[in-house]
Amino acid sequence: MYQLPLNIKLDSNATFENFVVGKNQQLFHRLQNLINGQDEFIYIWGSEGTGKTHLAQALCHLFDQNSKTLIYLPLNQAEITTDALEGLQFADCVCLDDVNSIEGNEQWEVALFNLYNNMKAEGRSLIVISSHSLTDSQFSLADLKSRLTAMEVYKLESLTDDDKLQLLIKRADSLGIELTNDVAKFVLLRQNRNINSLIDFIDEIDHLSMVNKRKVTIPFLKEHFDSL
Repeated sequence: MYQLPLNIKLDSNATFENFVVGKNQQLFHRLQNLINGQDEFIYIWGSEGTGKTHLAQALCHLFDQNSKTLIYLPLNQAEITTDALEGLQFADCVCLDDVNSIEGNEQWEVALFNLYNNMKAEGRSLIVISSHSLTDSQFSLADLKSRLTAMEVYKLESLTDDDKLQLLIKRADSLGIELTNDVAKFVLLRQNRNINSLIDFIDEIDHLSMVNKRKVTIPFLKEHFDSL
């Protein structure tokens, strides 16, 4: 029921169940309740690695499970043009990720401005996700910035180390890996703490564990990763 552009794939593990909420409880519950509403306009921003794309894709899964139409477009993908925004106002919800990548592009800003107005006229919902706060954004079209400012605005807060520990264990569990608290702490102390890097590392561990048919232990990690 959701639509994706060519070559864009959803992460099957990017669900609300697998999201580590941390200090983002209000936003987390707001997005989960989006399935029951309409004419919802929400602007979400946060630094790299805070889980913005995870939440966007979790929305895709949620709408799909409820037989509703959500269009997800990551605007940092070169193959996506402004034509992709035409006619989207008839979907239940449109979620635009990486909107910061089109700041200052006149053609894109006009297209986004028109989509906003069309979604509002149809009583549909629009989610805009960016790495920039509205204050720090570089939109040149004043009318567009005015529309975005009128949206509900949420900042996605970074995870604490304890939250990241929980994320490692949750990600491993979703892949069928038993990751003890001690092993997770070992990884967190020695790896890049960027969320995307931690997830990539767990995915790599999953592959190695399957290939070697071994449990993930500290000796196993030391054996396969010189950096540890």
